[in-house]
This record gives sequence, structure tokens and C-alpha cells, in this order.
Amino acid sequence: MTYLLAISIGPVQDFIAAARRTADLYAGSQILQELSKHAAQFLHSKGAELIFPADPNADGANKILAKVSADPKQLAEEAKKAVQERLEQIWNDTISKLSGTHRDSIDQVRVKEQLGSFLEFYAAWVPLQKYPESRQAVERLLAGRKALRDFAPTQQHDDGVPKSTLDPSRAAVIDPRKWGGATVRLRSGSHRPLRIKPTEFLDAVSLLKRCYGALKSDVVVDTRTMARRAINPEAMPDERWGEDDDHIQEPQPYFAILVADGDRMGDLISRQDDPEAHRSLSKTLDDFAREACNIVRKYKGFMVYSGGDDVLAFLPVNQAVACAQALSEEFRRRVKGTLSAGVAIVHYREPLSISLQNARDAEKAAKNGGRNALSVALHTRGGAPIQVVQHWDALSWDELLKAYKARQITRGFAHELRDLVREWQDDMRADYLHKEALRVLARKESRDLKIPAPTSDTPTYRGALLRFVDQLIIARFLSGIREEAHAGTSA
Repeated sequence: MTYLLAISIGPVQDFIAAARRTADLYAGSQILQELSKHAAQFLHSKGAELIFPADPNADGANKILAKVSADPKQLAEEAKKAVQERLEQIWNDTISKLSGTHRDSIDQVRVKEQLGSFLEFYAAWVPLQKYPESRQAVERLLAGRKALRDFAPTQQHDDGVPKSTLDPSRAAVIDPRKWGGATVRLRSGSHRPLRIKPTEFLDAVSLLKRCYGALKSDVVVDTRTMARRAINPEAMPDERWGEDDDHIQEPQPYFAILVADGDRMGDLISRQDDPEAHRSLSKTLDDFAREACNIVRKYKGFMVYSGGDDVLAFLPVNQAVACAQALSEEFRRRVKGTLSAGVAIVHYREPLSISLQNARDAEKAAKNGGRNALSVALHTRGGAPIQVVQHWDALSWDELLKAYKARQITRGFAHELRDLVREWQDDMRADYLHKEALRVLARKESRDLKIPAPTSDTPTYRGALLRFVDQLIIARFLSGIREEAHAGTSA
């Protein structure tokens, strides 16, 4: 009998997001991709006919769908064992790059327990009859299995042991006070510091990500470098002077985090009537993921994760909107679907976990705004967040960005216009409000800038002007202008 087997491997979001450095974040995504790829390759080696992903060497598919003729329960158990062994192999290969002194100081008993309980591996299967019905049935079973999460107790023997800084559910396996000078040995023979702070207690998985990320540091772009690329597009990570000195100020300290996701992908998959059609869609998504990496590089960004219809990338602020738009157009061209994206403008010194959540919240706002949209959210240090959501065919950033780059808009214009709108009474005429806004604009030297035209409904027009003000404020940051360029221009 032929079965349809579905497998889900995790954890995903929480595992990837538990990071203090960009290298930690990148390591989390790469390790998860490696484990998922290993599962697909194992199934393929056992004669399974992969549907999603279609290619066993594809990156990013933490969900696997395959046609199997063997006992699906036994095959799933063997795949789980293979993935667990691969995780332990990654640990051994990575930790072997540490110096012997630091390697010997790791609590190996606790490591074994934590690695053994880390993976979330779920499987479901149904006899394959009519493909669409069987696929829906196995997806429902898999969702139900994931809802029945395992809560097996773990014996970490951690009485009196500090909890992990990045994952408080696990105890630390190292004493960070003895790891101040810890390094990993690169292939070149040089050594890369781990920069473990004296208060940074790490569990086994967090330590794995820190070491793995350090080994991949030649391809990782840190947040400070990404902020600099708004001014110097060719800035490289090896220019990290004064990285840990808070008194050194960056002239343009903000960068962008982009999160994108395909819209209604479940509906798109449901329209595939047979395995071949689904496999073809899988190949198309793999192609988009590879091209997405090229697009992000074109805009001087760093791709953290690209799998199927999911994208997580860091970008210079002045390239973020253009890159997001290019990704949307490429997705529409290849997949024949729409993409929603969120861009969070954040300070490079803000905790990475908070900045990532801001980007995910922006992406949710784009979805909630009707999908097929871009949400741009500004998170300044100490200021209230500002967000603008627009559909792709109604984007209106270009004019404002050009005006800022040409120094046609002063820093104080948006704030003066906002004060005007807030003081305007609902019973006052909208056309008068528009004329007063134009007068303020004329005083600020940018007579060519278009202010939204009035309507007969003053409260509605006031709301439109306030949204325009928010866009003006965000656009100044998106322009990537140095902070000192606006010195003394506040209203």
C-alpha cells in the first residue's frame, strides 16, 4: 500500500529568534535547514518519493510531504533517529573547533540531555487514495499531532545551576566567567572570538549556535555594518571598530529587518490536484528562495533565512522598500501569487529579539491590512512606534525619499504639520486645512511636494493627513540621511 507521509521538524521561530548576535540568528536558521534537509535526504534514500520539497537538497523545508510504500511508522521513527544523530554530529563537529580547555569545561551530561530533548519531530500518514483528499487528511492529522505536544520531564540535574540567558527553560552548560577569551578555530587556521560575556550563561543549543555562528562569521553581516551600508554600501564586517564601545556614535545608526511571507499559500497548495503539480509548485518555491537571496544581495542586504515563500533579511534602511518591492514582483512572476512583507526600522544596538519581533509584527500588519501589502514600521529609541501599511500597487514612498535625499524637506516639517492637524477642529473646513498645510510646506522650501487633496469630510481628511505625517517621518529614516545632516533643522 502507498501512503502519504507528512513530517514537521522544529522548533522554528523560537529557536531561530533566541539570539543575541546576528551570527546566533543565522546559525539557528542554518542548523534548522540542515536538519530538515537531512530528513528529506534520508527519506529519499529509503525510496520515498518526495513531493515537498521536491529536491532532497533544497533548503528551508521544515515540513516534508512524501509518498512512501514502506511502513510509514517505522520510516518516521528511523527518520527521527537520523535527524537526532545529525544534530549530535553538528554539535561534535562544531565544538571540536574550541580549544581543549574550554571544550573540557562543558557539562557533557547536561549537553546530552538537552540535545536529546531539543527536537520537535512530528509525523502523520494516511493511505494515498485521491491526492487532494489524502493531502488534506494528512495535514489535519499532523496539525492535531502537533497540538498534542509532548511534555516529557527532563532531568537536567540543575539544582543551583543558572538558567540559560537565551533560553531560560534550560540550564547553562558552561560557566561564562571562565570563557572570556574563548575562540573557535577557522579553516584558515585563524581564530574567531566567541565574545561570551561574564553574565551570558548558555545552554547546549545556545552554545552550539554561538560557536556555529562564529565559524560562519565570514558570511555574516552584523547589525552595525548593516546600518553603515546606508552611507557606505560596500561596508564590510571586518571594519567593526569600537563595536562594544557605547560612546562611539554611528552617524546613521538604523537598519531594516524585512520579513516576507506568501499570501494564502494553503489555498494555492490545495489547488494542486496531484503529486506532480504539487512537486512542480515546490520546485517553483525553491527557485524563488534562491532568487530571493540574489535580490537581497543586490540591495546590499544579508539573507538570514529563505525557504519557500518565507524570507528574513537585514537591509540598509535606504534599500529596504526597493528590495521588498523586488521580492514581491519576483514572487508574483514565479509563483503567480502575492507576497506580504513587513519592514521594521530599528536601531542597531536594540536587542535583536525585540527588533525581530517588531519586524514580525509589521508583517502581520501587512497581512491584516488585506494582504498583498507592505507594512513599514519605525521603532526609534525612546519614541513611540509609527507604522504605515500600503498595498503594493499603491506605494507612495519614492517621491518622499527623493525629496529627503535632495534636501527638499526639513526635519521639522512633518512635526509642524502634525501639530497643525491635531489642533484643527472637526467643524472647520477641510479645504482651509489643506491650504494651511500648503502654507506650512511653502515655508519649508519644498513647494513641489504633493500633500493629499482634501475631501468633503474633514475628520476623514484629518486622518489622511496624519497618515501622511507618519509617512513623512518614516521616509526620513528610509532615506538613510546622516543624523548630523539635519542638525538644527527641527521646527
